[in-house]
Amino acid sequence: MGLFNFGNKKNVAQKKDIDDADFLLTKDTAFDVKESYNELRTNVMFSLAGEGCKKISFTSSVASEGKSTTCFNLAITFAELDSKVLVIDCDLRKPKLNKFVKLKETEGLSNYLIGKAKLDKIVHNSGRENLDVLLAGNVPPNPSELLSSPKMQEMVDELSKKYDYIFFDAPPITVVTDAAIISSLIDGFVVVVRHQVADKNLVKLALSKLDFVNAKIIGLVLNDIQSSKNKYGYYKRGYYKYGYYKRSYYTQEEAK
Repeated sequence: MGLFNFGNKKNVAQKKDIDDADFLLTKDTAFDVKESYNELRTNVMFSLAGEGCKKISFTSSVASEGKSTTCFNLAITFAELDSKVLVIDCDLRKPKLNKFVKLKETEGLSNYLIGKAKLDKIVHNSGRENLDVLLAGNVPPNPSELLSSPKMQEMVDELSKKYDYIFFDAPPITVVTDAAIISSLIDGFVVVVRHQVADKNLVKLALSKLDFVNAKIIGLVLNDIQSSKNKYGYYKRGYYKYGYYKRSYYTQEEAK
């Protein structure tokens, strides 16, 4: 997995009336940002070659590293290839997916896991072709227990028959155990690291926690690097290098 530039939120955040949906890919998104997501898509596709539904979870070391945005934007790029894609908000404590889509429904994953909602009633189209969403639902008192329940496994098995790719937006792994709990349900993790925000030791801790549960780590995404133009007018991305995580911390310096 490479280290990618997905744009700089600082400049965008200076504008008025900005919300989370403003960071999603559209036809007006900068070319270099789109290309970064397309390259990430290619890396994920080759990392998970084979038949059947591919299940990928996104996590980070701490909050506010761009994990949810990266997850949803990557799902958009897969949907654009006519793949059937589902994004599941597995952060039952601080859900984010509802901020990306215009849905009035409040029921979601947590309601299904306690037997209070049917699966076909909580999976909705995102407003984009080929891309469905499953919101987190009402915040429960026991997220970890729900995510580790047999009903969660049954749900993933059922959804895998319908979709080509399922993306799981999991909480930061150093904060709660929820991301590690769902490791047995998925094919691999993508760890999002925000440039100049993430702490190196916490990133190491995040990777070690995934190692402890024998989770497959597809790779790291270095997020929020500002692009700059060279004298020819072409964009140049910082730390644009490729590498694969092999049970060791892949640092920014090592990528040079």
